[in-house]
Amino acid sequence: MANVVLLALAASLPIAVSFVLLAGLRWSAARSMAVGWVIAAALGVGVWGMESTWFAAAALKGVLGAVDIILIVFGAILLMNYLEVGGAISTIRWFFRQIESDRRVQLLLIGLGFETIIEGVAGFGTPGALAAPLFIGLGFPPLAAAVFGLFFNAPNPQFGAAGTPIIGGVDQGMSPELIGIGTEEFKMLVGQWTGVMTGLTFVFWGVLGVFLLIYWFGDDDDERTLRGAARSTAPIVPFALVLGVITGLVQWGVAWFVGYSLPDIAAGFVVIGVGIVMANAGVLVPDRTWSFPDREGWSDLWLGGLDLASISDDEPTKEMPVLLAWTPYLLVAGFLLVTRWPGLGIESQLQEFTVGFASLLGTELGWELQYLYLPGTMPFIPIALGTGLLYRLDVEGTVEAWRESVRQVAPAAMTLVIVVSLTQIMRRSAENPENIAGMMQVLSEVLANAAGGALPMVVPWIGALGTFVTGSNTVSDILFNALQYNAAENVGLSRGMIVAIQNVGGGVGNMISVQNIAAICGVVGIAGREGDILRKVAVPTVIFALFAGGVGTLLVYVVPGVF
Repeated sequence: MANVVLLALAASLPIAVSFVLLAGLRWSAARSMAVGWVIAAALGVGVWGMESTWFAAAALKGVLGAVDIILIVFGAILLMNYLEVGGAISTIRWFFRQIESDRRVQLLLIGLGFETIIEGVAGFGTPGALAAPLFIGLGFPPLAAAVFGLFFNAPNPQFGAAGTPIIGGVDQGMSPELIGIGTEEFKMLVGQWTGVMTGLTFVFWGVLGVFLLIYWFGDDDDERTLRGAARSTAPIVPFALVLGVITGLVQWGVAWFVGYSLPDIAAGFVVIGVGIVMANAGVLVPDRTWSFPDREGWSDLWLGGLDLASISDDEPTKEMPVLLAWTPYLLVAGFLLVTRWPGLGIESQLQEFTVGFASLLGTELGWELQYLYLPGTMPFIPIALGTGLLYRLDVEGTVEAWRESVRQVAPAAMTLVIVVSLTQIMRRSAENPENIAGMMQVLSEVLANAAGGALPMVVPWIGALGTFVTGSNTVSDILFNALQYNAAENVGLSRGMIVAIQNVGGGVGNMISVQNIAAICGVVGIAGREGDILRKVAVPTVIFALFAGGVGTLLVYVVPGVF
C-alpha cells in the first residue's frame, strides 16, 4: 500500500502543480497545463518506464483527440459571431425587453430559457457572456447581471455545445478496452443519468435564483433578509416552479430517450416558448410588479465600481424580424433532433463517414474523425455560413465574424490540445514493461480507499474543482473521468453513475470558474470585482454540489444494475 500511495503522490503532481499555477499564481490555462504535461511526460518515461514509441503515440492521440472538441468549439462560436455581426443578438435583446417588466419574470425567462439555448448551441462560457449585457440592458445592476449570468449557467454545461462534455470529455477520458462496453453506449448511459440529476436541479433552481436576486438586490433592508426575501419570492414561486419543472422534464426526457446532443437546446426553446405565452397572458404572474430600487440608490458594490452615468439605459434595437433572429438556432435544433432521433437510422449512417488513422506510430492506438456526425463540422459551421447568406452579411462583416472566432478559439484550442494529450499520457502510462499500475489507476485506488462508500458525495466536488481552475466542464471530464471510473470500480459502485456525477459536478464549477468570472467581468466592464462575484456565487455552488452528491448517492445505492 505504501508503494501505491507514493505512486499516487507522484501521479498527482501534473494536475496539482497545474492547479496551483493556474489558481494560485494566475498563470494562463495553457501555460499551467503545459507545465503539467512536462511533469506527466517525465513521470511517464522516468518513473513508469513507458517505451518511447508508446509514449509518443499516446501524446499524439491526445493532440488528435482534441481536434474533435476544437471543431465543436470553433463552429459554435463562429455561429454566435455571425449572429452578433448580423444583428440577431441585438434583436433578441429587444425581444426580451418587450415581454414583461417584472424583474423576476425577466430573470427566469433569460436564465432558464435563453441561457439554456445558448449553452446548448455554443457553451464554453458564452451563455453568461451574452446574458450579462442582456440583463444590464433590461435594467439589472452590473453585479447582479454578472452573478446571475453565471448562476444560470450551472445545470446546463453538462450538455453544452451539443453534448461536448460527453462527446469530448467522456469520449477522450474513456475507451472501449477500459469500460468493457461500447463507448457510444457508455456515453448514452452517462447522458441519461446526468439528465436525471440536472433535471431535478432545475425544479428548484429558478426559485432559488429569484430568492437570491431579492436577498442580494432587494428594494430595502427588510427585503434583504431571509424572511423578507422569502416574502417577495413567494408570489412568483408558482411561475418559477412551472418553468423549472418544464426545463427539467424536457432536459431529462431528451437526454434519456433521444441522446446527449440536444437536451439543452430542446429544453431552452420549450421553456422560453411556454414562459413567453404565460407572461403575455398573465398566467401565474404576480399582480404586483417587482423591480430594483431606483438607480440613484445603487451602491458601489452593485455598480461594480462603474459610474452610474456610464451604464447605458438605451433601448436595444430591432435589426430584423424576431423569427429571423432565432432561425439559425432553430435550424441547429432541427438538424440535431432529426439526426439523433432513435429509430430513424440517420445517426448510424452519419457515423460511417470517417477520416483518421488505424494505427499511430505502429501501436494499437488509433484515431478517427466522424466529420458528418461531429456537431462542429455538421451542423454548426454549415449553418454559420448559411446565416451569413440569410442576413446578407457583406465581406467586412464576414471577415469580422471569422477573425473574432479564431481569436476566441485560439487560447481554448491550445489548452485542449495540452490537456487531452496530458490525460492520454497519464492513462497510457499503464502500458509499461514493468506492469506498474498507471497514473490514473493509482490515483483512483487511493481516492476510492479514502472516500469508500461516500465516493458519490465526493465526486461532484472533484468535478467542480476541475472546472474551477480550467473553466471547462469538458476539460474537467477529460482530466477526471477515468479516475472516477476506476475509483467506482475499486469500491464496487456503478461506474456509469459515478462518471455522470462527475459530469454534473463539472457544471457546478462553471459558476466559480476563474476564467468564466474574469470573462464576464470583462464583458460587463467591472474588471477587478471578481472577488465580489465569487463570494456571491459560492453560495449556490455549495448548494448544487451538496444536492448533486445527495441525489447521486441515492441513485447509486437505490437504482440496481446500472453499469
